[in-house]
Amino acid sequence: MKRYITATLLLLAVVLQTAAQALTDRYTRQRPLVITCHWDTPPYEFLNDDGLPAGINVEIVEYVMNRLDIPCIFIMKDWGIAKNIFQTGEADLILSDDRSFHDASYRVSKEVLNYQRSRDGAVSEVHFISRDRQLIDQIDDQYQRMKQNGELANIMDRWQKPGQRQTSSTSIILSIAGAILLFTAILYLFDFLSKRYVEKITRYSTDLNGMITKALHMGSYDVMVYDIAKNHVSNQYGTILPKEGCPLEEYVQRIHHDQREEFTHKLKSLVEGRERHFELNKRWNKGTDLSPHYLNFQGHAICELDNNGQPAYIINAVNDVTRERQIYEATRDIEHKYETILNDPFVAMSFYDSRGILIDHNEAMKNLLHGIDSSLFKEISRPQDRKDMRVTRHLYYPEYGIDKYIECHIKALYNAKGEVANFLVTTNEQKVTS
Repeated sequence: MKRYITATLLLLAVVLQTAAQALTDRYTRQRPLVITCHWDTPPYEFLNDDGLPAGINVEIVEYVMNRLDIPCIFIMKDWGIAKNIFQTGEADLILSDDRSFHDASYRVSKEVLNYQRSRDGAVSEVHFISRDRQLIDQIDDQYQRMKQNGELANIMDRWQKPGQRQTSSTSIILSIAGAILLFTAILYLFDFLSKRYVEKITRYSTDLNGMITKALHMGSYDVMVYDIAKNHVSNQYGTILPKEGCPLEEYVQRIHHDQREEFTHKLKSLVEGRERHFELNKRWNKGTDLSPHYLNFQGHAICELDNNGQPAYIINAVNDVTRERQIYEATRDIEHKYETILNDPFVAMSFYDSRGILIDHNEAMKNLLHGIDSSLFKEISRPQDRKDMRVTRHLYYPEYGIDKYIECHIKALYNAKGEVANFLVTTNEQKVTS
């Protein structure tokens, strides 16, 4: 029965890991998460004397993003500018009340970041707001964890009680220490509950097994058990291994040679009792040596102890992400092609959404229009237009030193439902005629 509980916990960990993995693929050090908010709302968010982001909200966001392993940067401006930056897609996340973001394209966090008193005296709830639903869901989850482990209260106290504020390095140390203590407590609690209630839970084994089976059936999940005494690996759920199982040596031999040594080292630490858990990220050959068929697995391995407290079983719960990996590789290839086209120095290009709001433009367009690209689309078309157009407009902006003719080709881009999803604008500069 302990094995069923272990499998359930591991399944939850695999689901959370898969979600987090998708976010870290989207937000990297080369393309960090961009967060915008007001620059002068102390003690919530403001620029300190060194011109750096500071405040309760900033520290909470940095804590959450650190837990999600997502690099981030802040763009703090006057509220009107910050709002425009977010609405035009230059920022991925905004800290704001939800009164301005009722559109279905926006996702507002369930958790309230804090209450702020607006300039007109009204009290508003400040939320995390983004177009990325998965990001907001993960933020809500981490925010709840901050409440439960007391970190949220610590941050509030440091900012709202002068004299008790600690240095950022101390905060990081406390965060790490708290995470370690929490993880240790979970392990001890799991071990205690497993031993204390094993007899009681056994009475419900049939129902529990059915629930686990349904949960596992909802995704590409497999659970395998390594019997240390018998040196044998078998299926607990799924059909990755033969029905009769196989020796550990055969199982390890099927792991890709680049990852085999690392897996063996981690498994040894569990068998010898030096560790209780490690994360799995491996390629496993379901085919043969002559005709290999590699699957991509992500998941967790945890050691189950016997009644004497000695390692007895190693339980592996994994998610087959082969298809997701293929989609990711294909998407990355498309992104590379998109970047290649966008960076073409000889063609000025801009992309707009279906409402005519600027999404992106290349360097050639930026140099051509000197920062007024967001107004170009309004000059030459309307979002309700659906036909391809080729028009010439005289752009006259003396305040920017612009006096030129622009020949624009506007092409509507459609989604799978036949709806207009984007507009592509390419331009050529012509000399002003006298």
